[in-house]
Amino acid sequence: MLRLTEMNTLLGSLLGEKRSHPKKLLFTHLQNVTKLAVKLVANQGIDIDEHLLSAIMLTHDIGKVHPKFQKHLDGVGSGVNHAKPSAWFTFSITEDIWAAEIICRHHTGLRNLADLIADWVNDYSFEKCIKSLLPDWPFVVSSEKFEKLQDKLFDLQYEITIDQWHKVKILYSLLISADRMDAIGINSIPGKGIPPFSQPKLPVRSEIIDNWRKEIKSICINKAKEVNKPGVYTLTLPTGAGKTLTGLSIAYEWAKRFGSKSIIYSLPFISIVEQTASVAKEVFNVENVQEDHSLAYGKDINEDNTDYTKEAIAWSKMSALFRYWREPVVLTTLVHLWDVLFNPKANRAMNYHRLSNSIIILDEPQTISPRLWKGFGKVLSYISQKCNTYFLLMTATQPQIVCEQELAPSNIFFPYNRHQYEIIMEMNKAEIKKININELVHILKYRLPIHERSGLVVVNRKKAAIEAHKALERLNLEAPILLLSGWVTPYRRRIILRYLKWLEKKGIRHYLVATQVVEAGVDLDFDWVFRDLGPIDSIIQVGGRCNRHCNENYEGKVLIAELTDNRGQPTWRNIYDEIMIDKTKEVLKKNSNFSEREAGKIISEYYKKVLEGLASIPIFERLYQGQWGEYTKLIDDEDTNNVTVFIEEDSKLLPMMERLEETVWSLEDRDEQKKLIQKVVQYAIEIPKDMISVCRSFCAQIYTDEEEPVFRPIFEGRAWLLRKEAIKKQGGLYSPLLGFLPPESKSIEESSLFL
Repeated sequence: MLRLTEMNTLLGSLLGEKRSHPKKLLFTHLQNVTKLAVKLVANQGIDIDEHLLSAIMLTHDIGKVHPKFQKHLDGVGSGVNHAKPSAWFTFSITEDIWAAEIICRHHTGLRNLADLIADWVNDYSFEKCIKSLLPDWPFVVSSEKFEKLQDKLFDLQYEITIDQWHKVKILYSLLISADRMDAIGINSIPGKGIPPFSQPKLPVRSEIIDNWRKEIKSICINKAKEVNKPGVYTLTLPTGAGKTLTGLSIAYEWAKRFGSKSIIYSLPFISIVEQTASVAKEVFNVENVQEDHSLAYGKDINEDNTDYTKEAIAWSKMSALFRYWREPVVLTTLVHLWDVLFNPKANRAMNYHRLSNSIIILDEPQTISPRLWKGFGKVLSYISQKCNTYFLLMTATQPQIVCEQELAPSNIFFPYNRHQYEIIMEMNKAEIKKININELVHILKYRLPIHERSGLVVVNRKKAAIEAHKALERLNLEAPILLLSGWVTPYRRRIILRYLKWLEKKGIRHYLVATQVVEAGVDLDFDWVFRDLGPIDSIIQVGGRCNRHCNENYEGKVLIAELTDNRGQPTWRNIYDEIMIDKTKEVLKKNSNFSEREAGKIISEYYKKVLEGLASIPIFERLYQGQWGEYTKLIDDEDTNNVTVFIEEDSKLLPMMERLEETVWSLEDRDEQKKLIQKVVQYAIEIPKDMISVCRSFCAQIYTDEEEPVFRPIFEGRAWLLRKEAIKKQGGLYSPLLGFLPPESKSIEESSLFL
């Protein structure tokens, strides 16, 4: 392989005035991408073959010399695929099919080994491709070399290993990152280290609890100091024990001691990413912390503190378009971390190299499907050893994913029992009681201090949440009753969460009806909780909101029953795996009353039964076998039965929607488009497609001075807009208090199980 200086000289003479982008020379682009990739490697401390890295970066876009592509840069024609021709140039100097495949797929995504073999083994265009594009290119792929390549390709299916996947992923992510950076205009990559740790000011609860938390934190950190090698570690602490700050303290101690380059903290829900990011910004200072989720880059910014230099604008585009992790401390979602690991798409794999020499926290990992635990655990163990990465899995309900060492003391309990669990059983039967909404009201009234103390009702379905809210209103509780579900816009959910915190701070009695959005991590506190039947770990997580802030003079109660719809069908169906519910019932029938202290033993029994009954998805084996184009999503968010509806909750939405629809967006302002999209989705909900017709009929009866209907299709029918005239506390299609209100309809009534 040619040395870097020789390659630069060769390319400089052959590429001449050819361009990679409208205003950039191809040779300049190739040089810049190489420099950026080398800097990324240095910043992250990655051990890599720098000659191979440089060869990949310097050849990745050579195919752009094609006359059709050059005309395309001037706005003439549709261009030509440049990736595969570029890949033949890469192969000609490296004779490495994996390096060539990285180039071939740098605008699409990784694919299965079988597809790779079928493509390359039948591509006889190699000689014509190279000679037609750069006739003076000195490296020839001869017929003999191609025959050897064919033999090698057929052997790959027997030689493929997990190491090959990792090597390709690292090089792939470096290329994607450096290529996109230079295209956007980034010239330099700051080499920020792990910032200093500042102890935040904590709320004072009670002397007993505060001292207990300090002691637990000290024990866990001292245990973490005994760790001397990369691995997958767990921190299992009860809800309210100060897990977030303890986890950040451990991550910092490891990062400083082991010379780690990043701290990456992942959580299941955007609401708790935002909540935890505020803590991390206090600990590490705001300029060192990146809050990364689908709504983060659409937030309004402080104009006075904004950096408008060319480099800062380029980095802002990089974040908005690609969610690149640029800061030393990153708060992201479990879904995005999962995508970085497993999603074959080029832009989704971009951050993979950032996992090297890092501390990675997975908070509330029990939200991952048990079918994925075994394979996911194998992947984490492999990466920890291959990348010098330390994983910390933190939760009150620790799933059996993988663990080298638990950092919390065994049998750790609060100084006193904060709440008791009670499963409502059928009379004279060893079965969990099935109840409807009307019976729920009776149970709450006679089994809980509903008129005296604040409470939380968690149900499995959005429509059930609305019905439960209405049922609570009939009790004349004379206190605020709020609702959180997926039918409430993110914009409104933020307002409700702030209001809940204010009510709690002021000591005002209040009630919340919610779906599973409050299960894990949300810092809310109630005196009693009702939970519709779900998996045991979900029940325990919701139980963590009961007397969360440790009123030592009061023991809360967590009540569980099986809620049914108007046809007598359980509301958990089609939400949770039937095996998980069956195993939950098995365990709870034997434990119809248990304390907070007994929850850990019960969860362990449940997990054991679940893993015995569920078939694992072989995600590790798929990687080992070269099935890289296959991808098991962490959450299936592409429900084809749903449609997006934008709710005009304030005057900001309509101008943004009009701009999105009317602007002809170019490549140069795609980041502005994406930021705008992230802003408008804060006003979006998803509803079933079969509701559209009845919603249109309902809104046709609403009077408006506007020519456009109150409920109308937008974005060429891909989404719908609900105008402010249909937003009312009563009699509307959307309520600021309850969210989306499905109109009464026989077809909707028949499908109510799925709402």
